[in-house]
Amino acid sequence: MNKKINILTSLLVVCSPFVYGGSIVGSPHDIGGGGNNVAGDNGEICVYCHTPHAANVAFDGAPLWNKSGTATNDYMMYGATTVNTAGTTIAGNATEATPSSPSLACLSCHDGISAIDSIVNAPGSGPGALAAGTKNIGELTTMFGGNIGGDTGAPTAGTTVNLANDHPVSILYVENAASLRAKTTVLSSTNSGGTSWVGATTINDLLRAGRVECGSCHDPHNGGNTQGVDTEVNFLRHSNTGSQLCIGCHNK
Repeated sequence: MNKKINILTSLLVVCSPFVYGGSIVGSPHDIGGGGNNVAGDNGEICVYCHTPHAANVAFDGAPLWNKSGTATNDYMMYGATTVNTAGTTIAGNATEATPSSPSLACLSCHDGISAIDSIVNAPGSGPGALAAGTKNIGELTTMFGGNIGGDTGAPTAGTTVNLANDHPVSILYVENAASLRAKTTVLSSTNSGGTSWVGATTINDLLRAGRVECGSCHDPHNGGNTQGVDTEVNFLRHSNTGSQLCIGCHNK
């Protein structure tokens, strides 16, 4: 019996998300209370992004998506001068006119406009769509999802999501442009520590349909500090000490 317990314990350790640097539980994405200590919440974590029933099947950026799309927003892309038009990098590579689905998944909370608690299907028996602030979630009624496209803690004016001052997303990764490494580059070879990246072995693993998206640098389920210290940014796929995350792709 003890032998079986030891084997089971070993499997749990190997399969645990903490092996890869972190977990949603207790992280800033633990909106159910563990990470943000939100009073009066429903006690669930995954529900703010995913639902097992009545999901938004029109959205292809993530499975079983529990938020509506953000098509009503206007986006100022990196290098663009007007909204909803392609921007251009200093290397001459064009972005998409608006973010692709993998980045829209992140922007459904982090656009500075959308309220975190606005979901398609409520937890429990699934009574259907709930608008922001219509259920007892305490502080979340006034929380907007971060400062990527707007100001922290409040919606932006109008519907424009400003991505012009952020790393370009929804842009094709063009090898050798702007000193970008080959897609087949093994990521552990680009940093002196030789440490692994969360969810990726080569640069190509970081791309979505050949494009750089929010998830190229961030894993929303990796809530731990990647380098194990409080000064590290949560959800990075690799520690950025010495700019190691940046030089994974940029050969500088």
